[in-house]
Amino acid sequence: MEQLSFSKINIGLAILNKRDDGYHNIDTIFQSIYLGDSIYFAKHHSVVFSGSAPELPQYMNDMMAYDETNLAMKALRAVQTYTGCTTGGAIHLLKRVPPAAGLGGGSSDAAAMLLGLNKFWDLRLTDDELMTLANGLGSDVPFLMKGGTARGKGRGEELSYLPTGRPHWLLVVKPELSISTAAAYSRFNNKSQFNSQTIDAVEKAINDGDIKEAMKVSGNTFEELIFPLHPELESCKKFFTDRGYTTIMTGSGPTMVVYLDAAREALTLQEEIKAAGHNWLSLITKTHGKEALA
Repeated sequence: MEQLSFSKINIGLAILNKRDDGYHNIDTIFQSIYLGDSIYFAKHHSVVFSGSAPELPQYMNDMMAYDETNLAMKALRAVQTYTGCTTGGAIHLLKRVPPAAGLGGGSSDAAAMLLGLNKFWDLRLTDDELMTLANGLGSDVPFLMKGGTARGKGRGEELSYLPTGRPHWLLVVKPELSISTAAAYSRFNNKSQFNSQTIDAVEKAINDGDIKEAMKVSGNTFEELIFPLHPELESCKKFFTDRGYTTIMTGSGPTMVVYLDAAREALTLQEEIKAAGHNWLSLITKTHGKEALA
């Protein structure tokens, strides 16, 4: 049995303040995209977990552990604890989403594990039960259980869903640099030029069915925090904006999301990236449209 996951981009992300529990309150628009991993389930007398990422560069492979520290494995343990289920399974995670990229790859695997085990082990957990488990695993996991388009507040888990329009082509570009979300948050000093009014403007554009405009009016506090430390990220964004492409950084970075009017533009950009000598991973994908959420 195969369970597909999907990842996400943030169209705007404002860090509002630090909370008493150590987390930060944010305001963001989540948009699910087709780029995703696969989890394969087969019968086995005990739980055996493995993984591979043949399509990703070696340095990314070196970052990933397929053990108890993996968020997908934590999701499995949460299911076992909640249900008391002792059934085994040979479970293999095939990674396509770059790790530590601001795309929610680990969170998407946790969501896929919850959904997959519910079917594979015939647990018959309700949507509410699954969402409670998701909430305990991470701020992005609840959104990645369902996907679509949603405004996220609180830690990102307080979701209000927005209309999901037609799919749009994107080029997702990850420089050879990884950002620790915790380290990025630690630089926040309660000041940002972006706030909930920024996200209000993004939401209006989403409601008007214009993702390109939503990206144009968006802003990301993490750019303010990370660009001074890593000027190569600002250069990466400028590489695309100088060519007239609407480009944003997703999540805590370092991945840039480039809006494309047509898929063929991605091939041209990939050639230009190569010609300029940049060692950036670039992946062509699409936003989820309504048909993906049926």
